[in-house]
Amino acid sequence: MSTLSELAEQICLLYPLEDTRDGNRYRIIDQLGGTTELETIDGESRYVSTRTLQDQNLWRQSA
Repeated sequence: MSTLSELAEQICLLYPLEDTRDGNRYRIIDQLGGTTELETIDGESRYVSTRTLQDQNLWRQSA
């Protein structure tokens, strides 16, 4: 059985992007034409400008 800290570490590896504004974690699904499709842990999609992912005030990269 995994400990809580091990599960948190696995989530960080699977969903390496964190939106610093709301604390949700995302993984990159697809990038096309300057737009990036992200997916949350619960499977909800979100589309953002690829350029904004470089802004460390908005996004935290954990992996």
